Amino acid sequence: MAFEIGSTIGPYQIITQLGQGGMATVYKAYHASLDRYVALKVLHAVFSRDDTYIERFEREARLVARLDHPNIVPIYDYSEYEGYPYLVMRFIEGDTLKARLKQRPLSAQEISDIVVSVGGALHAAHREGVLHRDVKPSNIMLDRSGKIYLTDFGLARMAQSGESTLSKDMMLGTPQYISPEQARGDRKLDAGTDIYSLGVVVYEMVAGRVPFSADTPYAIIHDHIFSPLPLPSLVNPEIPGPVERFLLKALAKDRRARFESVEQMVAAYLAAANQVGDQAIEAASAVRPAPASRPAVPTQPGAVPSSTSPAEGKAAARRQRRSGARSRSGLWPLAGIILLVILLVAVGLVLNQAITEEAQHIFIDSPAREGSWYILPGHDTLLL
Repeated sequence: MAFEIGSTIGPYQIITQLGQGGMATVYKAYHASLDRYVALKVLHAVFSRDDTYIERFEREARLVARLDHPNIVPIYDYSEYEGYPYLVMRFIEGDTLKARLKQRPLSAQEISDIVVSVGGALHAAHREGVLHRDVKPSNIMLDRSGKIYLTDFGLARMAQSGESTLSKDMMLGTPQYISPEQARGDRKLDAGTDIYSLGVVVYEMVAGRVPFSADTPYAIIHDHIFSPLPLPSLVNPEIPGPVERFLLKALAKDRRARFESVEQMVAAYLAAANQVGDQAIEAASAVRPAPASRPAVPTQPGAVPSSTSPAEGKAAARRQRRSGARSRSGLWPLAGIILLVILLVAVGLVLNQAITEEAQHIFIDSPAREGSWYILPGHDTLLL
């Protein structure tokens, strides 16, 4: 590939690779004539001959170019080199919020700054009719001076027209941060989808973990749509009441129950934080609760949860034995149903294999990392 360390691409010299994702690789490069570093986002070779993905790149460049805001990473240029389209962006020297959260708890001021900065960036985008649709810690950059940026509008959509930067709109978002309506695939989205995702980020910064986490992206998405929000004060007893009420509103399943705008959301958080004080916020953010988990379901006949009393356990076992005796008489019809289910599953596996092979062909260069969601589980990446 032409984009190798030390190579010169137009006026840019490639210095190092910053990150890699399913659709693009990001490099740090030096622009000698302007004496500054930039970030080059390069479409993978497998997509560089596909007009759909080239169009996505072009749309992303045009879309972000119209979003002139100090907390949005600007795009300087769009070009092509030996058939590889690339975007030229401001180089942000620092960490993602995702990396920062792994290092240490955030201070109350840092949390407020992130809410205000990301909220301001989203408000500017929403004013232009643009929905980000992928707000998450890995898309929030903190530079060495403490300035905060929202990046990666590759999933963005025009709210009114439904037009996405990805024409086929195969990507839905990131399971841990996706809104219920976006997870359902609703076409009529508004600012509420970004409000929900930012709410998940605030939940994580304050409570110490995301509200929903499971073994598969499917399970996480299901929880965002159907499962009640884990009460923040039960996840982290240090969370103050006003902050909990803020989170419950920001993360309401029903869009109509959330904040009307990001501006309103930011004001509500600042009011709650001011009411409880920095010490209370920092006491909560310092706690690191256990990851979210689903309740264990007994898998053995007669098995009961560990919290069940001995008397209840014996009664449950007796009921299980009686139920088993009654059910044996109905085994033959059940066996027929099981055979039918097995046949249907076999057919499903054949179809799924065909779909999987096609998806693997489409995303053949995708590294296996956690995060973004395509047709199949995908990954997360820096600045993608």
